[in-house]
Amino acid sequence: MRRRLVDLSVYWAARAAIGLASRVPQALGYGIAALLGRLYFCCSPRRRRCALQFLKLAYPELPERELLRIGRVATGEICKVPIDIARLTRLLARGGSIRQVVDMDYALPQKPYLAVTAHLGSWEVAAATMAHAAGGAHAVARTFKNPLLQEWLLRNRRAGGLHIHPRRGGIKPIANVLREGGVGLQVVDQHQRARGVVAPFFGQAASCERAASSLALRGGYPVVVGAAIRVGRGFRFRMVFAPLLVPEPTGDRERDLLAFVTSLNGRLEWMIRQAPEQYLWIHDRYREGMRPAIGGEVVADEDAGD
Repeated sequence: MRRRLVDLSVYWAARAAIGLASRVPQALGYGIAALLGRLYFCCSPRRRRCALQFLKLAYPELPERELLRIGRVATGEICKVPIDIARLTRLLARGGSIRQVVDMDYALPQKPYLAVTAHLGSWEVAAATMAHAAGGAHAVARTFKNPLLQEWLLRNRRAGGLHIHPRRGGIKPIANVLREGGVGLQVVDQHQRARGVVAPFFGQAASCERAASSLALRGGYPVVVGAAIRVGRGFRFRMVFAPLLVPEPTGDRERDLLAFVTSLNGRLEWMIRQAPEQYLWIHDRYREGMRPAIGGEVVADEDAGD
């Protein structure tokens, strides 16, 4: 009974917060979010170091002062994404269409296909846009512990054609969707702690996500690489796309996987350079404590054994 009351309290508090965030004037809500993000960047030495390391790889020709400015502004932009979620949830709950706030001029390939993005612009908006354009799509994402809040958010996403699966075991439903001729979505630019593929990202070896590339190679699915870039300072976006990535397997599974991940990373890099002030540079992309393992994978030192 107590747990039920807690869930109800959290659910209604979250709904109230989402409602408030979606109703305040855009200039005020997004302005406060940007300010908080910039303050966080200035007050977090560890995140500044991560951003500076990352940015030096992407823009070695720029002075450190400019790199820090990009990182500070970008962190402010990333902090706007929760407000995007609130406005997107309210838009879909009221029967609105994502195309009211997103400009997209791109011919999607014939289904089935995978669509991937990075933590660039608003990845929540990108997922909703791709789901709308494809007539429905399935994605893997983190779930909320509160079942009432989780179901409410999932219901609103489903209203826009976006079906969310939990991270644990979520790639299997995506594989099934692709086999049935559907569309799968995934964010693929973050450090992969276990069973990652070591491939260059902005010129430095990084542990990269393997599931999307493995699925594409096994099934011959093309991969659309796109992002929802914010236009102006509020809830308005345009979709940008890198060239379509089509698998061309040679029969050497390990070599094909590395080549595919490398090509995918190249497209992500191109896309990030279209709006560097909207990317998650503070992510610890090149972590220590990892070492190469058989087949170009990486494992954490603590999990590697003797």
